[in-house]
Amino acid sequence: MIAVISVALLCAARAVPRNADEPNTGANDLLRQAVANEQIGRQKNYYSWTDRLQKPRGSVTKLMVETPQGIIARTVAFNDRSLTAEERRQDDERNHRLLDPEKMREKAKKQNDDQHHIERILFALPNAFQCEYGSAQDVHNLRLECSPNPKFSAPNYESQVLEGMKSVILIDREDKRIATIEGTLFRDVNFGWGFIGRLNRGGSIAITQSKVAGKRWGITRMQLKFEGRIVIFKPLRIEETETSWGYQPVPKMNVAEALEFLRDHSAKASR
Repeated sequence: MIAVISVALLCAARAVPRNADEPNTGANDLLRQAVANEQIGRQKNYYSWTDRLQKPRGSVTKLMVETPQGIIARTVAFNDRSLTAEERRQDDERNHRLLDPEKMREKAKKQNDDQHHIERILFALPNAFQCEYGSAQDVHNLRLECSPNPKFSAPNYESQVLEGMKSVILIDREDKRIATIEGTLFRDVNFGWGFIGRLNRGGSIAITQSKVAGKRWGITRMQLKFEGRIVIFKPLRIEETETSWGYQPVPKMNVAEALEFLRDHSAKASR
């Protein structure tokens, strides 16, 4: 699973001297290798998991399942409570519409578009940052401390945010995968010379991913905090924390089979 920008120390394991177990490769070369492994690490197996999204107005918890057509979700809780009969009916009706191939294609397209936004940031990391090994390393991860590369010219709006961000990136020693990224905007970032939008200094993103099932890596926590504006005057505020757990392999299913799977397993996921 792809990790983008975020999170600090994955765990405070006992420190080891910096030069005792540090790769011979440069910090940016290690980051480039980890980004390449994110692509290689994509698996064709399918999984289900539980996802909880917390926003200032409340939370929603869903059971998720992967299919060849895309990811399908069934809501299992609002604000950590079970759904009412009416809420359950509305959510099931929403999912039932996905049996229409056109509706499912629309959903899959949005998921693919979101994935491409993430990939544009991810692939830009080794060129957008100048990284050094941190002064303290732990037994599980290598710590990179990164600042913007002044020679980097963002090729798209997504990676433009990196021009104003300092980050701490942890690379898993064994798998050479990005374990966590913690990024903080140290200056305002304008998009389209400020006409399209702006993210204010102080915004942050933190993402943690880990080995969740066998060799499968997945995002387990993502926290976003940004303020700014879009289209000149419209205020923008993003504040949310998403956590994921309970990754389990599932068989390859079509949409109808996935909906049946979600109905059969939702009660367990809500606990």
